[in-house]
Amino acid sequence: MTRVAGLLLVVLLLAGCGQSDTTAMNHKFERLDFQISTLETINSSYNEQHFARLTQKYIALVHQYADQLGRDEARRRLVELGDELDPYCLPCTGVLYIEAKKF
Repeated sequence: MTRVAGLLLVVLLLAGCGQSDTTAMNHKFERLDFQISTLETINSSYNEQHFARLTQKYIALVHQYADQLGRDEARRRLVELGDELDPYCLPCTGVLYIEAKKF
């Protein structure tokens, strides 16, 4: 009975570890999405370099968490951001779509 209780404790502890990874991942994506959204203003044409830098960070983040996201979710996130940035940074949109095809 002691072994079963010990095994159950280990399983519960390991189950909690994955949840914090998901929370950290979501927090990183939300923070980056916020940074991108702050550039989407009337003067966005002056922010193309910033869009390009944040696009590369977003792509790197998708690749970092590709195993947790899965192919479909990774592709969806990249295409969705590409659609969002289309009016502001056409080169960024192209890069995001090309990366989405890799998944």
